[in-house]
Amino acid sequence: MEYRLYSDTPVAVSLRRAAHAEIHAASNNAELLPEEHAVHELRKHCKKLRALLRLIYPKNNPLFQRENDRYRKLARCLSPGRDLVSIRTALLSLAPPNHFEKIHRLLRQIQQSQRNEESLIRVEELLGKARESIDEWPLQYIRWSDIDAGYLRGYQRAHKAWLEACEGDNAHKLHQLRKRVKDHWYHSRLLTERHPQSVALRCEPLKQLAQLLGDWRDLYLLCRFAISVGEPLGEELIKLMEMSDWHKMRLRREIEKGCAEFFAHKTLVI
Repeated sequence: MEYRLYSDTPVAVSLRRAAHAEIHAASNNAELLPEEHAVHELRKHCKKLRALLRLIYPKNNPLFQRENDRYRKLARCLSPGRDLVSIRTALLSLAPPNHFEKIHRLLRQIQQSQRNEESLIRVEELLGKARESIDEWPLQYIRWSDIDAGYLRGYQRAHKAWLEACEGDNAHKLHQLRKRVKDHWYHSRLLTERHPQSVALRCEPLKQLAQLLGDWRDLYLLCRFAISVGEPLGEELIKLMEMSDWHKMRLRREIEKGCAEFFAHKTLVI
């Protein structure tokens, strides 16, 4: 089932269907996919569920806080494995696998010692509890106008994150911007059918912007990892840092250009 809300369906029904579809997909992925791929997909489903919650409720809503914490904990069960994938992805974006042999060897060693089977078993238990909780969400008073208001609220959060990220090359602020951009992208996907012109056309540019921010984040994690290893990498460390810095600067320019166009206005009309 597509990650989408349908305006010809009662809003509470549409919201629950979308949430249950993510839980169902996450459970299937945990059971059927290879471990590394399952980790990536499970974390993605958790982000989509948290974005759905942000669309419905403001940040200070007690139910949002409880459910958001639930999916945050789910994702954090799998964070170590995901960071390893991000580091290797960034490394391969710099050079083919036959380059940087020392760091590739070290990453393989860490991967072999850092398995996620127990975490995936724990996740299945947590997903079962999350599935039950969705049926208890108090959605009877939610209207489509509330969903539209949530969409505009998400845009404003992303706009604010962009302004804060403009203050400097701060990894934390860029990571926050990435999360807000992904939320806004997920919200746009959810409302594509309801607003086929004003919202649907935003999906692809937001996806590309989120990818740029993700690539920057992966390179940042790679650099941090390489620095923590330090001397054993020898000359590889200097070359890797030089290449990473150049690519990060290129990505930062593309991010700035994309955000300047996409967040040109403080408020949005749909």
